[in-house]
Amino acid sequence: MDAKTGVGVRVGRFRRAFGVTRAELAEAVGRNADWLKAVESGHRRLDRYAMVHALAEALGVAPADLLGLPCGREDGVTAPAHRALAALRPAVLRTGLPPAPGAPGAREAPAGPGASSAAVERLRGRLGTVTRLRAAGRLADLAAGLTLLLDDLTAVSAAPGADPDALLPALFVEALHETAMLAKRLGATDLAAVAANEARSRVAAVADPVAEAAVQWLRAEVCLAAGAVPEAAALVDAGLTTTAELLGRSGPQAWSVWGTLHLVGAVVEAQGGRQAESARHLAEAAAAVAHAAPGGLDRTGFGTGEWAVHSLHAALELGEDVGALERVHGVDTTGLPADRQARHGIDRARAHTRAGHWDQAAHELLAADRRAPQVVRSHPLVRELVGTAPRLEAAAGRLGFAL
Repeated sequence: MDAKTGVGVRVGRFRRAFGVTRAELAEAVGRNADWLKAVESGHRRLDRYAMVHALAEALGVAPADLLGLPCGREDGVTAPAHRALAALRPAVLRTGLPPAPGAPGAREAPAGPGASSAAVERLRGRLGTVTRLRAAGRLADLAAGLTLLLDDLTAVSAAPGADPDALLPALFVEALHETAMLAKRLGATDLAAVAANEARSRVAAVADPVAEAAVQWLRAEVCLAAGAVPEAAALVDAGLTTTAELLGRSGPQAWSVWGTLHLVGAVVEAQGGRQAESARHLAEAAAAVAHAAPGGLDRTGFGTGEWAVHSLHAALELGEDVGALERVHGVDTTGLPADRQARHGIDRARAHTRAGHWDQAAHELLAADRRAPQVVRSHPLVRELVGTAPRLEAAAGRLGFAL
């Protein structure tokens, strides 16, 4: 990878543009000038979101500016997903507007008595399809599917006598949830925030406290991606307060959302350097697994596999290296969807890279790329790993990245 595109080089460019000395910026993040010099020259990698967020805050820029998000737009595998966002963005903005005559989605509008229920059932089936596309890491197809689904949901909800069974609000919230998470993954945090806020505005119509707590989890994820860590922590706490009242009387779904909120909380606390608090969240999540839906058979995917994914990620954010892998040793993650296995593989590569285990790191990256290439190639830390580790150059070549 060309060091000109690395996170550290971007840090240096912003620092010089804003007239900040190296010593001033280093002091602001608790480091020294020599450390920052190594970062800016590309000789020291920045593979912790916590430090990227700290530098961004000190410079007064968004974390995305330092991470180079969205990334992968020029990669032949990932570019279609980024192009598909161009159509998804206006589809999200159209969800609050009445459909214009001949607008997208008219084909699903009810055409007569009983047609509304049939249309809603078809939409529910299509939501299942986009969920499977997300699990497979097929981000371009997911974006295209969500664009059509949101337009059709808008059209059906505006039709006379629509949704006699009150299913549309729930479908809307779930489709917007998928949209926000996709946009976050592709580095479009602005679109993720719009979709998450639209989900929040619609969830009251669902009349389901568990769904409301799930939206809090969604918004916390988006805040975390944007570097708004205190806001993410507040949303996690609010979601836990809501969900705590439902445990034991709302079925396994409440436990899944409760456990997922704790997993997000573990990462939030890790990014703040609060090891004990992060560990407490992980312990609560581990205890919730026994009460959740078997095998994570719900929107959260919550289970021991997700616990392992978040546990390793939190450990890396706390500054651990290959020893963090011991935390998840023996945990079976093979049942996770391809997209989650790929994300876990990236973190495993991060751990090996910190220890100088170049062959193991390359193996993890290549395995992750085989599972979900669009997920791997749109991940900013993959490029940072390759760009600051010359021994991984061969792996970059085999991955075929457009670096």
